[in-house]
Amino acid sequence: MLRQRASRTLARLLPSLSEGLWPSQAAPAATQAALAAAAQQQQFSQLWQQLGGPWASAGQRHGFAAAAAAVAAAEPAAAAAAEPALPDIYVRLGQPIAEQYRVQPKRVFAVVEVGGTQYKVTPNDTIVVEKLAGVDVNDRLQLQRVLLLGSAAETIIGRPYVPEAAVTAAVEEQFLDGKVLIFHKRRRKNSRRLRGHRQPLTTLRILDVHGIEEAAAAAAVGAP
Repeated sequence: MLRQRASRTLARLLPSLSEGLWPSQAAPAATQAALAAAAQQQQFSQLWQQLGGPWASAGQRHGFAAAAAAVAAAEPAAAAAAEPALPDIYVRLGQPIAEQYRVQPKRVFAVVEVGGTQYKVTPNDTIVVEKLAGVDVNDRLQLQRVLLLGSAAETIIGRPYVPEAAVTAAVEEQFLDGKVLIFHKRRRKNSRRLRGHRQPLTTLRILDVHGIEEAAAAAAVGAP
């Protein structure tokens, strides 16, 4: 009997609970979070009192726990759906480079994220990053996780990434770093172990920075 009562109460309250957790999208994010927290607390208090409060039976407490678990499971799903998708670290572009090339100088810079590390780059720079899987020497890549763009006239800061900004790079080399020796010894156990490791790395040549224009004064100075 008590379990049936708890089920009927949950069926009546859960629709209003879901409506209170997600208010209108027109309100600011902070206001939405405050309203959601207040609505959740109010609905939980109402549900707890209707189920008997501290004197609730085991079945009633089980029903309250099920309702709380349903709400807690719905919140991360809604938050994940609202978050924008992260751009890919890099994308391969067309055909690989088949002949010698020259990078046109450009007085702009970018802060780009590759392999969890941030690099400040300008055209014709060379950077060494963790090995990029699925690429070969002379491939052209577009690095899409640009955190900041800058020139002599302006600076663009991303939140966390700058939309529609990219850095074009060419793969110059795939190689192994110098060997690092790892020695382990357990004293009084006659146990010693010596191993070596060579980290695979990739060398990239920055070809161009997209998303910001070179300042007019800087372009005039750099012109021949």
